[in-house]
Amino acid sequence: MRSRRSNTWQDIRDRIRSNIQDRTWVPGQLIPGEAALAQEFGCARTTVNRALRELASLGVIDRKRKAGTRVAMQKTRRVSADIPIIRQQVEAQGSQYKALVLEKKMRVPAKHIRDTMGLGDQASGLYLRTLHQADQKPYVYEERWINTSTVPDIEKVDLKETSANEWLVQHVPFTSGGFSFEALRATTRVAKVLKLEPEETILRSRRDTWIDDQSVTLVWLYYLPGYQLQFVI
Repeated sequence: MRSRRSNTWQDIRDRIRSNIQDRTWVPGQLIPGEAALAQEFGCARTTVNRALRELASLGVIDRKRKAGTRVAMQKTRRVSADIPIIRQQVEAQGSQYKALVLEKKMRVPAKHIRDTMGLGDQASGLYLRTLHQADQKPYVYEERWINTSTVPDIEKVDLKETSANEWLVQHVPFTSGGFSFEALRATTRVAKVLKLEPEETILRSRRDTWIDDQSVTLVWLYYLPGYQLQFVI
C-alpha cells in the first residue's frame, strides 16, 4: 500500500529489512525493482536506491547488475571502503597537493577494457594519466578510463584545477563498484613517473564504478612503498 507520508531512506531501509526478517521475502528471493518499491513506499527512486545500497553494504541483500536484487542467502560481513579524495589525503598530512595531467585524450580502448566497461566495439572513452603530488613529489600515479556516455560533463571540467578523482567522487552518484589490490613490480613507465627503481615492488589497486548497468570509470592506482589503505569491516 502506498505510504501517506514522505519516507526517508532510513525508513525504506527498515521496512525492507522488516520484510526480510519476518520472511515476507525469503533468502534467495528476487525482490521488487527500485521503481516498484518507490511506488509502493511513495518516495523517489533515488531514496529507494540509497536504502538498497545500505542494505547491500551490510550483506542483507545481494545486488547484481542486470540480475536484480535478491535477499542474501546468509548474512555476511563485508569489507567496505570509501573512495578517497587524494587531495584531502595529501593535505591531511600537512603537504601541498598538486595534480599533473600527463595525458588526456578520447580514444577507443582495447577490447578487454571495452568488455569490462560494457562498451561497444567502436565506442571511445576518455583516457587519463595523472600524477598526484605531495610537496612536489610523487604520491600516487593514476591511469583511468571514463565512460563519457555516462558522465558527459567530465569533458567540460578543467582537470588541471580539479582532478578526475575528486570531481567524480563529488559529482557522480555511484550505485555499485568493485576493487582489487595486488603487489607487482613497477614497469619502466610507472617507475619513471613515481621516481623509483625499475622492477621495484609497489602496490596497485584496480577499481570500477557503475550507475546501475552503466559503467562510469575504470582506474588503476599505483602507490609508493609504504602507502597505507584503510577499510571498515
